[in-house]
Amino acid sequence: MTIQRGIVAASFLAFACVLPVQASSALLTRGEVYKLTNQAQLLQRNRPVRPARLSDVLVPQDAIKTATRSRAELLFNEGSLARIGSNAIFRFIPGMRGFQLRNGTALIMSPPTTVATRIETLDGSAIAELPPSAIDAPSTSEQYQTRSLAMVVHVDGANNKTQFFNLTNNPIKILDNKGNFIVINGGETVTVQNGVIGKINTFDLRKFYQTSSLSAGLAPAQESLIAQEPAKVQATLNLVRVATISALNLQARKLEGLCTLNARGGASTLSTNCITTDSDDPLRDFQDRRDVTTPRPERQPPVDVVVPTTPPITPDTNPNPNTNPNPNPNSPVGVPVFVRPN
Repeated sequence: MTIQRGIVAASFLAFACVLPVQASSALLTRGEVYKLTNQAQLLQRNRPVRPARLSDVLVPQDAIKTATRSRAELLFNEGSLARIGSNAIFRFIPGMRGFQLRNGTALIMSPPTTVATRIETLDGSAIAELPPSAIDAPSTSEQYQTRSLAMVVHVDGANNKTQFFNLTNNPIKILDNKGNFIVINGGETVTVQNGVIGKINTFDLRKFYQTSSLSAGLAPAQESLIAQEPAKVQATLNLVRVATISALNLQARKLEGLCTLNARGGASTLSTNCITTDSDDPLRDFQDRRDVTTPRPERQPPVDVVVPTTPPITPDTNPNPNTNPNPNPNSPVGVPVFVRPN
């Protein structure tokens, strides 16, 4: 799973060769702060740092920095949204949908388009791209597919670690700075630490939407939450949630099938026979898990172990040796995670 830098460059060149009108409409030129929670700072080029305010406008290379238990939400000129959680440093770069996250957590959403979205973290050591057209070019005469993006990116700057979560069924390419890559689909997550791409795991989309306010409006039956947003934000959420709900429904069908296999012919329920159970520690504070933006020698790194509140499941509840009934304790955000079956 390796590609040369030349292939990556060719991929970006292909993205640029879209129709002129479409290309100009996808250029990121400005982002406006439309919602703030608690404290955030605006870092503008060649200007003093100051508190961020509603309706502040960011241009390329400007950044916004959030404090503990704070959030900033941005609407970009071409319709993309960024919800930036606690202790994050976020900026966007000139060109077509280019974002950078140095620390903290961000949910980035883009409405359907045929141009690329690129998210860089930790000085380029981990990169996400949509669409990954260099590896899944459509068989039709159309050169590009229309896709929306909904991705959570979590950066632990002190430990040089990035984790990506794909909320739609649109495949996203994850690269390191050497050109190695993998592709994650809806409900899948992968960690890049010290420039090394880890294994693909699956996380529980249903529990994610139940426990993360960062994703408000992307799940079913959340129309009332969308109605509270500005009109332009509503438009993007309504477009993106078509893909997020589709991914959620697809995963639910797969999990129900797996539960039926694990039920030994008995009544099958998600809580008693599945890989996700009520004993899993849900993601209650997703946007607030990292309180440090720079390393501190006296502070011990967080222990990313999910502690169950009920006794462990005994072996006889898992007759299928190819399934993994327990969440991955290495998930830094507490979402039930299991290794994707081959």
